Amino acid sequence: MEEVNVSKIMTRKVVSIDDTFTIEKAISIMDSKGIKELPVIRRKKYIGILFYYDTISSNLDKNEKITGLIRKAHTLRPRDSIDGAILGLRDSGIGALAVVDDDKRVVGIVSDYDVLKLLINSRVFDNYKVEDVAIRKFPILRTEDTIARAKYLAAVNEVDQLPIVDNFDKVVGEVLLSDIMRYSASSSAGRKKGKRNFTANKAATDPNAKSIMEIARRELPQIYLTINLRRALEIMLSAKMKGAVVIGNDNKPVGIVTRKSLLELLGGANVGEHINVELSGDYNWDFAINAKSEVGKREAFLYTSAKINQIRIHLKTIRGVDGKYQLNLEAKGKRRYVIKVDGMLKEMLLKEAFDKLENQLEHARREFRTNEITP
Repeated sequence: MEEVNVSKIMTRKVVSIDDTFTIEKAISIMDSKGIKELPVIRRKKYIGILFYYDTISSNLDKNEKITGLIRKAHTLRPRDSIDGAILGLRDSGIGALAVVDDDKRVVGIVSDYDVLKLLINSRVFDNYKVEDVAIRKFPILRTEDTIARAKYLAAVNEVDQLPIVDNFDKVVGEVLLSDIMRYSASSSAGRKKGKRNFTANKAATDPNAKSIMEIARRELPQIYLTINLRRALEIMLSAKMKGAVVIGNDNKPVGIVTRKSLLELLGGANVGEHINVELSGDYNWDFAINAKSEVGKREAFLYTSAKINQIRIHLKTIRGVDGKYQLNLEAKGKRRYVIKVDGMLKEMLLKEAFDKLENQLEHARREFRTNEITP
């Protein structure tokens, strides 16, 4: 994968908007195209990105210009690596980034879909299950909720899919943000043309006040906590879904798995349950996965023995020595521990650093016990 760069996977036909557009016009474009991220240009040069969630607050004056909503998001270059795209998407927290040339002109856009489609055959997705990345706190809808409430919950929580449950909290459907967007665009078009098409007729005077069941998806993909990530990703990519509801054995929703959470896995974020792990330096997504594996294997010991709750790992290339790296590991808990190792293989450096950390913790624990029983 190392030889593939951003230019190979980016979409070259990009929808962008000028910074003089109104919020209402921008929403109309995003609804009709079904896209949540719009590069914003000024005099044909990129200045930022407009995020759909930022536009749907009820407190906004839709006649105002988009200027105050423009995010200064990270950009990519055509020659950037896939690792760079993964980290850029992870750090930005949005699903697509503009690709610009040396003159800051938008030449493409790369989404989480593009990256994950490229990496779907990676062995890493066979090593983890949905439960490893599932979001356990998520909003739900009731069958009596309106489309307006669904849009509000999606915006506040920045999620693209919402489960719909009945009075017994069992899943009866789900709604995707893309469905809401298409519905809004269709209803708006129907009102403007004066036609009473199928969607606009249902909308009556206020389409957002209609029941969410009007656009609900009744058949959900069968995604459970125990299936591996490759299968979940295949389902999501084939349906071009940003995420999917995870169903428990009792047909109740137990989580949400998203393309964003998969990218965070590849980018090294949220790699521990009790331990916050931060990665920096010259690492790639494969290294991040190995870091997650090492933390996962040792987390119980690290947390219970020394209350380690934060680990920082910095990997850097040693200048003048081909293929050699230095790894600095800092662990914080009851005490602060610093480990430094260097060598040729990044994977071996991880193992060596964590072995040394465990040895230090074990030594500290034995020393504490000795002092405790000494009269």
